[in-house]
Amino acid sequence: QARKMLVLLPDIMETQQNANTDNKMKALLVFRNVMGHMKRKEASPTALQLVEKLLPLFDEESSQLRELSICLFKDVMQMVVGNDKQQMKKNVRRSLLPLFFHMSDQSESVAQ
Repeated sequence: QARKMLVLLPDIMETQQNANTDNKMKALLVFRNVMGHMKRKEASPTALQLVEKLLPLFDEESSQLRELSICLFKDVMQMVVGNDKQQMKKNVRRSLLPLFFHMSDQSESVAQ
């Protein structure tokens, strides 16, 4: 059933950009669940798209949303295979500085 949801993920990605915090949290939980049930080869292209959408969420006001986006980023990073790995490395390099700044986040769970 998770594979059937795959076609909806790009639409969910687009709509969550302008959503409120609660809806963004729900969208990230959907991503986590769907991606967790997919094989890496299937999830790899979606993981590349998703990781770019997660970067702006690192700076959200809600500490829960920041923490969830960073955790999902970590999980999604590990799902990439084959030719997608090179692009993922570029995305990870772009995220290192924002992640470094969050090591001193006011919320202990985000800093971890």
